[in-house]
Amino acid sequence: MKFPLWICHQKPERCFKFKSKPMNLCSRCFGLYLFIFIGFIISLIFGLNNILDTMELFIFTIIFTLPFFIDPATQFFEWRKSNSSLRFITGSLAGLILGIDIHYIIFYFI
Repeated sequence: MKFPLWICHQKPERCFKFKSKPMNLCSRCFGLYLFIFIGFIISLIFGLNNILDTMELFIFTIIFTLPFFIDPATQFFEWRKSNSSLRFITGSLAGLILGIDIHYIIFYFI
């Protein structure tokens, strides 16, 4: 099953392999979507929306999403080559904080 390109570019060389076939999501998008869900659940369980104030959450969001933007930018300018593990880690970090952000937004603004 192919996903729309706005969800993931789905380049086989950037995907984890499962039974010798590339997954339908690249490793960065897989980590991002998986950890958005995990971050949201963790935030629900531990009530992180009550622990973090808006400024702290904003700072954490910047810190956790910076690698998500730096890794592809350095690849684009051909300063270095990335691998699936690093892509998964950068996607996971961004997804974790974005899941917490989503819980925070739902709790305070909706």
